[in-house]
Amino acid sequence: MNSPKLSNAVTRQTRSLAISLLSGLLLLSGCQPSESLYIDEQNNSQFDSDTNTCQNDTIISAFKAKQSDRQVKGCGTVIKVLPDDNKGSRHQKILVELDGVSPKQTLLLVHNIDLAPRVAEVSRGTSLSFYGEYVYNDKGGLVHWTHHDPAARHQGGWIDSNGVRYQ
Repeated sequence: MNSPKLSNAVTRQTRSLAISLLSGLLLLSGCQPSESLYIDEQNNSQFDSDTNTCQNDTIISAFKAKQSDRQVKGCGTVIKVLPDDNKGSRHQKILVELDGVSPKQTLLLVHNIDLAPRVAEVSRGTSLSFYGEYVYNDKGGLVHWTHHDPAARHQGGWIDSNGVRYQ
């Protein structure tokens, strides 16, 4: 008898193995995978990471459930640009208030500036959209991996500001 849980586990393992093999082939060939279409493992559905629609509801849902390691897309307004974190890999830190969320919610963007260009001309009031990996904390959480992965082992992300994409 084949249980649904076993079938789902086998499907996830097979998908993971296929992705790993494909990533290895891409890495060896020097090609970068397209970042426009990915599978959302939580919902087992596909979504387009390049559209500019704001999906802050996913962030709020992850925050309420205290979930981490979720790919999210969102948008917000800069409320403070914090000093760079220069320990280890350098990171630009930007505190944003999520757009269209009640009650108000803040989120810290942690953008690796050793792997991606610094987000230019960002200050209080700047509108941003972003795509990366959400990590829960009790202050609203943070999003990192807002850049490409040169080893093609992690899904790439980005920050859009003033019509420019930083990845």
